[in-house]
Amino acid sequence: MYSTTGSVGRELECALLDPSLVANSNSQRTLLERLHRIAQTDVEILITGPTGVGKELYAQQAHAWSRRCSGPFVIANCSNLGADLLENEVFGHVRGAYTGAHSSGDGLASAAEGGTLCLDEVDTLALESQAKLLRFVQQKEYRRLGDTIVRRANIRLIAGCNGDLPNLVKRNLFRADLYYRLRVAPIAIPPLAERPDDIPPLLAYFIRRTAHELGTEPVTLTPRALDELMEYSWPGNVRELENLIRYLSSLQLGRPADVSDLCLIEDERDERPALWPAVTERPFKEAKEFVVDEFERGYICRALDRSNGNITKAAEASGKNRRAFFELMRKHGMNGHGREED
Repeated sequence: MYSTTGSVGRELECALLDPSLVANSNSQRTLLERLHRIAQTDVEILITGPTGVGKELYAQQAHAWSRRCSGPFVIANCSNLGADLLENEVFGHVRGAYTGAHSSGDGLASAAEGGTLCLDEVDTLALESQAKLLRFVQQKEYRRLGDTIVRRANIRLIAGCNGDLPNLVKRNLFRADLYYRLRVAPIAIPPLAERPDDIPPLLAYFIRRTAHELGTEPVTLTPRALDELMEYSWPGNVRELENLIRYLSSLQLGRPADVSDLCLIEDERDERPALWPAVTERPFKEAKEFVVDEFERGYICRALDRSNGNITKAAEASGKNRRAFFELMRKHGMNGHGREED
């Protein structure tokens, strides 16, 4: 699943935690090699990237490559940490610190002692929470809620975010001093659409894993479907690709999945309105015939898809007799699976 060249190539290949961290593309290969070097030190890492690229996996991989790999890896989801919760969740509390605190409790900082604490979605922290976190990031010191004792944390900090932190800093929504403390070693994960060479091995991995998990036959794809996936923009990134394979596996088609089976997120935007400028430049009769043909073709494809290629069932669901439905299929050169005949 992972291939690379260079002096650290074999070491990286043997040490990757998750097969979805493939690196057929040059950008991904370079990124993992840089992360491998950075992981050997204790500097703070800021992992950025769009939703679905797997930032948590990269943080876990950095921990696995670090000298702290035998210690715990703990995640603090900052989106759940309001100003009133951060101190208690991260730093812990002593008995009597607040109503209901009948005993002392450790926080996530204590749980991560000797290992790595990952501050996920750090861009969602309120300014008040950021202020409370700053000293901890700077000095690795903290006090439990209601305590007077300053504790020293022996941890490595990794932060992750989807948002544009520099822009949040400019808008005074994120503290500049905290941003610069977290951004010692920046790791920017590129979206999947920018590394298409990683798509085939990712498909192969998720097909194998999903078939094993669901107890279904491994998904296969027609050449047209594979071409579609290679050119697709993947707004949901690797997570969307994984979910697509799970969806196709659940259909249990008994045949290679074609373009009409994919049900991609980008399809929901319906690209057909983009055709209208070209359509309206045609004579009315020609334009009408074109639009009707497009409608018929799309309708037949979806009807056959829903009936798993059963023409009789597709015709009945469409409210047409089988002969009329079959004539429409012949008109558009389609077979029982909604694909054009060769």
